[in-house]
Amino acid sequence: MSLAVSIDNYADDQLGPLFELFGSYFQPDDRLLTAAYTRWLYAENPFGLARMVKVTEGERWVGFMAMIPVELARRGERLRAYYVVNVLVHPEFLGKHLFGRMITAAKKLVTDENAVLMGHPNELALKSWQRARMHFHDVLKPVLAVPRLLSRGLRACNVNDIKQLQTALPLLAAEAAKAQRWSLAVTSDYVSWRFLCHPTNTYRVQLLEGNGVPAGFLVTRKVRPGINLLVDQFTLGRYATDALACLPWVTVSFRPMSSMREFSGSLWPLPVKKQVPFFCTYYQQPFIAGDVMNLGLSASDF
Repeated sequence: MSLAVSIDNYADDQLGPLFELFGSYFQPDDRLLTAAYTRWLYAENPFGLARMVKVTEGERWVGFMAMIPVELARRGERLRAYYVVNVLVHPEFLGKHLFGRMITAAKKLVTDENAVLMGHPNELALKSWQRARMHFHDVLKPVLAVPRLLSRGLRACNVNDIKQLQTALPLLAAEAAKAQRWSLAVTSDYVSWRFLCHPTNTYRVQLLEGNGVPAGFLVTRKVRPGINLLVDQFTLGRYATDALACLPWVTVSFRPMSSMREFSGSLWPLPVKKQVPFFCTYYQQPFIAGDVMNLGLSASDF
């Protein structure tokens, strides 16, 4: 029986074949095999339904890739983007180049839609994305936020309701309208869905204020006892460095080394080999590294 590659919007009736495919790799209690997490990731995103790239043999799914929609913003522009997650091929079909066929289909979709394709591929997938000529930028390397940096009057409070960010979000949007670099469009609905309503991850969202005026917010997640990950930083430019002093004690961030110059003395490179490849491919007008260096892990830490 021949294999077919197609792309559809997510629909609930896809859960059966999707879970059957995922069951070839994951244990029954994995979140990828729960309806609540699947619907949150693929259906409830305020930027739209996920696109489901699949390879089928008859009615059976044998390959899968999800494309999660996000929006990028700068200089008053909005640009559609898709972040690639949950790529796998059934063990019986390994070596049949299904991954490459799914990448080809995803490339055609973003070209037709004038959209961006983004991803942080793992070591096993890296060569396939490189062969597909994705536009790779500086790898992200782990750095430690220096805890002794003074916050210069910034204060932080934890956020548990999106209403607490209502004064900060318009200021961030106004700055993005003038910025030279792309950032995620931090709408109220997106921030609420992404960080405050996540079905499995617990994020710490900190609202920052300087002299009573909103300065932005930080998003972290505890990854090990006593160790936190800075998932993303949404702060007004003049507070970007000072905001690091408000992070939880022992917070690691993944950043391109080119950004270290802007945070001189505030971030310490860690002596570990861990690094995260990053591609951000826009065929109509390819980005340079500086265009995308402010994109954090919001679109990957699902």
